[in-house]
Amino acid sequence: MNVKTLSLYLAIGIILLSVLVYRTTLAASTSNLTTLCVAEDCFYNYDFTSTSVSSTNVDWPVGLLFYGNADVNKVKNIYWGVTIFANPMYFYMNDGSGWIWDEDRGTKGVVFSSYLNSWVYLHMRVYAPNPPDYAYNSYWGKYVLATAHYDQYPLETWSGYSEYAEKDLASIASNKGYATFQDWAYFYNTEPYRVEGNHIWLNNGYATAIYVP
Repeated sequence: MNVKTLSLYLAIGIILLSVLVYRTTLAASTSNLTTLCVAEDCFYNYDFTSTSVSSTNVDWPVGLLFYGNADVNKVKNIYWGVTIFANPMYFYMNDGSGWIWDEDRGTKGVVFSSYLNSWVYLHMRVYAPNPPDYAYNSYWGKYVLATAHYDQYPLETWSGYSEYAEKDLASIASNKGYATFQDWAYFYNTEPYRVEGNHIWLNNGYATAIYVP
């Protein structure tokens, strides 16, 4: 392969990556948006596509709690570290000192989904006040909250199946020795299977808790 041909392939690859990173993100809608509170802390049970709290501006349901001695980077490093190949989403929470927004692109890797019998991107966004990149209360210790979903591989023509993504993430953590409690608590964000544009809903409403020492 000559240099000119190689340069062309590299340029095409860069264009494809740009499409993946900067593809248009469409907000979705839910009838289940609400706040949840524990001790002095409160948070919404979905993340948002912008810094606007609205039932027509949601992205995915909150389905994972990492607690004990968790922080954002520690949790991402259980998986694939920090990703830059994703759009940021936004989370609204109150760690006892007032409501704040957090922004995150998440952690993302390619896995084989036994549920869909195909390769997918497994994508989790992790939220906490920044700084210090964790929240705290007397029940959960240092904790972060997360949303999860699949993205179609490799061109990301659809996203969704949060329930399957949550189970895969729990399995990865469990296989690495982290104590994992699936369907630990009801977060009031049940979403039966339905398709809304390129958004595929599926969530049983129960969150998984993972202890991070």
